[in-house]
Order: sequence, then C-alpha cells, then structure tokens
Amino acid sequence: MTASYDLAIIGGGGAGQMAILRAALNQLNSVVFLGDAKAKKRSRHIWVHNVENIPGMFDLKNPISHTEKEVLNFIASRNELSDKVKTVKQSVTKIQKIEAGFSLEAAGTTYQARYVVLCTGTMDVQPHIQGSIEPVFPYANRGDILYCIRCDGHKTIGKTCAVIGHSTSAGWVALTLKERYQNPKIYVLSNGRPFEGSMEVRELLDLYNIEVFEDPILGINGDPKSHMEGFQLAEQSIAAERAFVVLGSIVHNDLARQLGVELDEREHILTNAKCESNVPGFYAVGDLVSGKKKQVYTAWDMAVDAVDDIDGKLRTQRRKELLDKK
Repeated sequence: MTASYDLAIIGGGGAGQMAILRAALNQLNSVVFLGDAKAKKRSRHIWVHNVENIPGMFDLKNPISHTEKEVLNFIASRNELSDKVKTVKQSVTKIQKIEAGFSLEAAGTTYQARYVVLCTGTMDVQPHIQGSIEPVFPYANRGDILYCIRCDGHKTIGKTCAVIGHSTSAGWVALTLKERYQNPKIYVLSNGRPFEGSMEVRELLDLYNIEVFEDPILGINGDPKSHMEGFQLAEQSIAAERAFVVLGSIVHNDLARQLGVELDEREHILTNAKCESNVPGFYAVGDLVSGKKKQVYTAWDMAVDAVDDIDGKLRTQRRKELLDKK
C-alpha cells in the first residue's frame, strides 16, 4: 500500500531544513527526501564552508550541513515531533499530479502527498580552465575563489581581485567591489569569451580603471594548500588574491519541469507571494525561486510562508469536512 502524507519536502539544505522544522512544529504528517549521495554532491550547501553574514553561524564549520543535522536530531529527540516526520535518504526521480495531490517515486518506492515543497536549490556554474573545472576546487574550498558578493565581498578588503565572467552581471560585480571595498586592483577575466557588458558598464569599468582581459585562463597561480596568487593568461599573469565567479547557476528544477511548472528566463521557478507555483499544491522555496535573494535567511522565510500556507489550507479543509458531517 502506498504511504500517504500531508506534505512532501524535497531537499534538506538551507530551505529544506526550515521547511522540515516548521512542518514538524505545525504537526503536519510529512515525508522528507534528503537526497542520495549523488544529489548531495550536486547541492550548493555542502560547498559552503563558513558563513559570516548570518548571526549564529560565524563559528560553525560547514554551517548549512551542521544546521541540517541539528534540525533532524532535534526532531528525532522529541516524541511529539518525531512521529510526524519520515526521512528518506533518497532522491525523488519522478513526480505526477494526481487527484489526491502528488505521486512521488524514490528508489523504486512510491509515496503520495497532498502538497509538495521543493527545496532542491541551485549550483554555481564553474569556469573551465583548459577544459576542466577541477583546478578551481582547491581554491574555492580555501575561500580564495568566491561566488556571492553579498556573502563574501568583505573577504576581499585590501586584496587584489579578479571577476571571472563575460556578462554585464560580471561587470557589475567588479564595479560593486570597487565601490564598496576599494580593492587595490580589480580585473575582469572573460576566459576566452567576448565581454558582453553593457555600454554603461564598460564606461564605468574604464572610469574605475578596471581592465577586461578576454584571453583564456590557462592556469591558477599559487599554492592550492595555502594561497592564490592569480591567473595565468597566454601572454601575462594577472595578480589576484581573491576571485569571484559570475557565470550563472544550474537550477535543479527537473521535478518542476515534469509537472509543467512555469519558469522565468533563467529557469528559476515562478511563484506567488506564498511560494506556490502555477501547479496547485506545488511550492518552491530557496535559491531556485525567481526574483529572490540567494540567502539562507531568505530561504528560511520562504519555507515558513510556504508551510504555514499549506497548514492553513489543510486545517480549512478539515474544518469543512467536520461541518459537512454535522
């Protein structure tokens, strides 16, 4: 017999953990899909080694993974909460809309839920250096190569910095670094692509003496165990102690696509103010939602809004059923 739940939560990162907690506190009968090993490796949150823009996370190592475990352990330790949450360490591979809500398949097992909250997030597109993304990882793990100026811009203070990207967005990141942090030198490296910055961005880059180099990056200079020195181009070396990658995101929206959920031009999910998509009962929260800040605190707020909205709909339906029986 197929197990049936009030709510299915897919993903356990920053958005998912708050959805799980709120569902348990609201006493919703929930099934949580935390993802298999392959899915977790594709998740952005496991690459976040420290967070310095959210109170309470300053001293935590791998804070998003840490708080996910903390939430699950807290729920498991409370009898009044633990019986409301079933965790499945598998990925949902198939989802269908059915009369009773949704049918979800994970590792050959089928589950049913009246509502779904998707929290699968995004992953940053990595730059290729001589055909591989591998050279980036040691420096990204050290925190020399960064991805979010809102989270990590302050880490460039007093340091030379490169922005890797070819779009107008890459130009704006370089300009914002200069305006906020007054870095001694900033470069834009388009890595073999023509720079596509707008006329306004180009004029401001010239004004701020930010040079754009379109040559392919041939290597990263420095010691991956201790420090980054910059980037090797064909004819010269570019000095950079820090770098920001601005190449866009891979949006993990496969399940939303299966249901025909509406996406924006960047493939992020369109939702209403309560995070419900155009498919009734299917919600999305976190980085994969269109028009929202890609921040943990934003994801938490969206998760609370979504689960509370679902809770309200379930209670309204149950009240109606009770009144109909009178």
